[in-house]
Amino acid sequence: MGVFAQRTLVPTTLSARRRRGMLHIDAALDDLDAPTAAIIEAKLAASVLVESAICDAADAATIARCTSAAAITAAA
Repeated sequence: MGVFAQRTLVPTTLSARRRRGMLHIDAALDDLDAPTAAIIEAKLAASVLVESAICDAADAATIARCTSAAAITAAA
């Protein structure tokens, strides 16, 4: 959430689900321009334990979706 908060962005929807040992997080944002989406994607991808991150336009109404997958680890 910090990646969004740094740019004063509030997702319109946010969901998380566990799939095959990974936590998949999907956030939809209104009016996210392509340069900002690219920055968010790069910041998510650079996060520790993140395997992949993608930001793309979900539809023609300029709603963008940012999705990341992170390994789930257990604290010792």
